Amino acid sequence: MPNISPADAAGIVRDAVAALSQRLAGDYGELVPDASIERTAALLSKLEAGGASSPGGRGIRLADDHVATLDAWIRLADNAVLHGDTREAARRSAIADQLRAVRAFSAPRFDSLMEDSRETELGA
Repeated sequence: MPNISPADAAGIVRDAVAALSQRLAGDYGELVPDASIERTAALLSKLEAGGASSPGGRGIRLADDHVATLDAWIRLADNAVLHGDTREAARRSAIADQLRAVRAFSAPRFDSLMEDSRETELGA
């Protein structure tokens, strides 16, 4: 996993969400409420605020709802592993790795993705 700084976290998530959203036929947040526009915006705001904090400060510590939103985007990126296009699967795996690095940095108390009991069929 790549090393990241607090200042990089929001940009990594923003770029990942943009890249994944371009690959979708619809709004992922409509299928998975944890990834709604509002929840994703709140996650980005929290990451930006943490990145702007002082170097000696505590840094970024995400709340449970922020972690659930990040996990929803990680699951979407992981979904491509079953995709027949190996280049697309490799791109998505790289995106998932970047998101996991942000997660490990900003939510260290969670060692695995939060459970999501919903089963959805994604057009991605």
